[in-house]
Amino acid sequence: MTTFTYQDFDRQLWERELEDFVPATVYDMHTHMWSEDHRGSLTGAPTGLREEIDYQDHLDWAAKLYPGRTFHMLVLGTPMPGMDAAGHNAWMAAQLAADPESAINMMVTPDMTPEYVAAQVDEYGFLGLKPYRTFAPDPVGARICDFLPESLIEVAHHKKLAITMHLAKPTGPADPDNQRDLARYTREYPNAQWILAHCARSFNSFMMEEAVHFLCDLPNIWYDTSAVNDLYAHYLLMKHEDRKRVMFGSDNVVAGCARGKYITYGRAWLFYPGDEAGTPHCDSRATLVIYEQLRQERQVAEMLQLTPAEIEDHFAGNAQRFLAMMRGGS
Repeated sequence: MTTFTYQDFDRQLWERELEDFVPATVYDMHTHMWSEDHRGSLTGAPTGLREEIDYQDHLDWAAKLYPGRTFHMLVLGTPMPGMDAAGHNAWMAAQLAADPESAINMMVTPDMTPEYVAAQVDEYGFLGLKPYRTFAPDPVGARICDFLPESLIEVAHHKKLAITMHLAKPTGPADPDNQRDLARYTREYPNAQWILAHCARSFNSFMMEEAVHFLCDLPNIWYDTSAVNDLYAHYLLMKHEDRKRVMFGSDNVVAGCARGKYITYGRAWLFYPGDEAGTPHCDSRATLVIYEQLRQERQVAEMLQLTPAEIEDHFAGNAQRFLAMMRGGS
């Protein structure tokens, strides 16, 4: 299993490039927790998303990553087909009970009934829903309804819930089906609020180029910036969107604290772990994905001349207002 570490090299990069950029309060709107107690029918040694991490672990990591900052988060259910979803959701609620400024999106699967989801939201006070494409028959080519049935979107509408959506299909937000579905769902279920994860899953900027103007015109759309390491994708989103709809996210710990970078080529992207072989001409050590992301967010802030208030909003204010709205506040 992968071992996640924080090294002197990471601290040096933070001090040189990020200390003066990241404001005093951080709301991370895309994190995951996991306990093997809820592995359900999963077998074998834990790999991938099955990284044991609880609420205190997140606080410990945040203290390393963003030293001296106040930290809260939106925790998303970890999507593992075969998992004990009911136990996982109840465990997350217990973990976050001590932090009322943080929130949880319930892990939902297509076989859950609307009545069950509504009752779970009432019992545990979930902010919203977290569906995922791996629960669809075709995880690559799935439409939204293949892993989030419309009956659950109706629950989100009636109960005024958030939906964190990781879009499927090879072109993500640029796919015509995804665009048609988002346009219809935001129109017909206006009380549901959609957080499009990973800059609307624009890990490669061509997707944002082909989608940003369409997305800007949709109501009830929000974004988290988690794990995107494409500079131009961040730039396009912050240039064209209402910046108050864009919220910081990390995808910590499994993705954000991996050592390496998500790189792009052609119309693709993949995780690159860094390679010291054949690079004697430079310092070839890799830092963490979240620091690569933050470096690009800082560069975009400089390019677009974001004000200190806009930067503070990106890291905290937008999320605070979103959470207050979802909870019935001002």
